[in-house]
Amino acid sequence: MKNLKDEDQRGPESPEHTRWNFFWLVTESSAFQIGMAWVNPVAVLPLFIGRLTPSTVLIGLTMVLMRLGWVIPQLPIALVVGHRPQRAPYLRWGVFFGRLPFLAFLVYLWLAELDSPSTVLWLLMVSYAFIALGNGVVAVPLQDITAKSIPPRTRGRFFGSIMLVTALTTFAVGYVVRWLLGPAGPGFPRDYTALFTLMAAFLSLSTLGCGMAREPVRPVLDRPETLRGLAKAGVQLLTHRREFRSLVVVATLGVGLSLSAPFYMVYATKELGVRDAMAGVYIWAAVLGTAFASMMWAHLNDRHGPLTVLRGGSVLVTTAPLLALGIPLVAVLLSAAEAGNSPLLAYGFSIVFLACGSTMGAFRMGLSNYLFELASDEERPRYIAVMNTLAMPGALLPLLVGWLLNHLSFQAVFVCIAAAGALSVAVSLRMPHRRS
Repeated sequence: MKNLKDEDQRGPESPEHTRWNFFWLVTESSAFQIGMAWVNPVAVLPLFIGRLTPSTVLIGLTMVLMRLGWVIPQLPIALVVGHRPQRAPYLRWGVFFGRLPFLAFLVYLWLAELDSPSTVLWLLMVSYAFIALGNGVVAVPLQDITAKSIPPRTRGRFFGSIMLVTALTTFAVGYVVRWLLGPAGPGFPRDYTALFTLMAAFLSLSTLGCGMAREPVRPVLDRPETLRGLAKAGVQLLTHRREFRSLVVVATLGVGLSLSAPFYMVYATKELGVRDAMAGVYIWAAVLGTAFASMMWAHLNDRHGPLTVLRGGSVLVTTAPLLALGIPLVAVLLSAAEAGNSPLLAYGFSIVFLACGSTMGAFRMGLSNYLFELASDEERPRYIAVMNTLAMPGALLPLLVGWLLNHLSFQAVFVCIAAAGALSVAVSLRMPHRRS
């Protein structure tokens, strides 16, 4: 292994070093997530695309490009940085070049507006694809620098701070988006141009955060890995390291099932008769769930370890579908009115979204921190890339849920989700605690 540079021996144990990276890495991640919230890929971006074309394929294509773009570069980048003591240059250049096409798209939008809708659409697709590819390039070095910079006993507060800042700011973002897209706003297309501009401002702040991060030098591999060697190492991780294999299963099930929240919205409005206007209340409930849970997960992680957070997330992802089934029954028993007309049902169903909002943060924090403590400095890039790639099928679980809903009732599908969540709980209970 390469020797460490003398000036970097303090590493993340230095209070000044930790405080510096804590601030800038929280700034980077929070700013990126807030930036994407201005043109939310689930709620706002489809509306913009729908203004330009009746094709629903392009809406789905955007989501696919973003997910695939994030995964595809990770194994090659792990090969590139595995033997290099400094990973920060790949972090900085990855975010810079990944987000540059989006700025070009924004300039075109300001100058040409919608003179050519087809050009706007293709520039939009290309810019979002580059953002995703840039994030894929950045994923390995960013997580590696985070692990080296933030001490284990502080990582819960680190991820909790990101979740809390993002949730509270996104809460305010929702009001601004509502005004811009409403009758009092500047009107189409200036309203969306303003949203893309705000998105660019926060992505620029995120890019600055990447550039300001300080990287301690740690042991690295003696020589570059080959793709064949990395694939062989990935197979060995799955076959010989039970903790890693279990972590991949929990990541696949937990993250995939936590993406089922839209189906609860459809169930409430279409099956239970809840008014569409309650969708806003449910969105706020999910945001508040993220905000309040961030403090709870941070405490549990730093006090009891990341496995406790993973188990908590697995329990919540199992509980959410059971709540969706149980709350209507309770509402009928406690209310004399029909279930769909019951305020008790409409507002009580918010509990489901509180649970959903709490879940994603648990898996993000727990998976990252458990992986950080599972891998050595030399092997961490390999672990990160292999796990993120193997857990990719979890992103397809919502497609499976949607397909099942074409053949089964909501109640039957929710039971299936709860059963898959229970499997995640069972796997996490067999995992050993790890503390650095």
